[in-house]
Amino acid sequence: MTWLRTNLARVVTLLLVALLIAAALTARSCQRERTATTETSLARGQADAATASGKDAVETVGTRAQVDAATDTITRENADAIRSAEGASAPVAAPVRDAGLASLCRRASYRRDPKCVQHARP
Repeated sequence: MTWLRTNLARVVTLLLVALLIAAALTARSCQRERTATTETSLARGQADAATASGKDAVETVGTRAQVDAATDTITRENADAIRSAEGASAPVAAPVRDAGLASLCRRASYRRDPKCVQHARP
């Protein structure tokens, strides 16, 4: 009978140890799964933020291009109005003419004009 009690105590002890080990491994597995889920969620959030940032950048560039185009259109319209105004063909002092031409040549809409080649920026 003593032998049976001793063996039974060993078996119960071994079962308890096995249960504790299984519980620890299960807890560790659950922790890994939670960590992986959190990392996936963070990565998704970062990807969404990067996408939103890219969209904002594209919109900003597009808006800037529209503003630049509108500015160049106004500049061109102003230049046409000046050239067609009465007295536009009257002589103007060379330094004044050069300064006016140089200021126009700094605009994107005039950079390719043959008169602007000498004022081209590097």
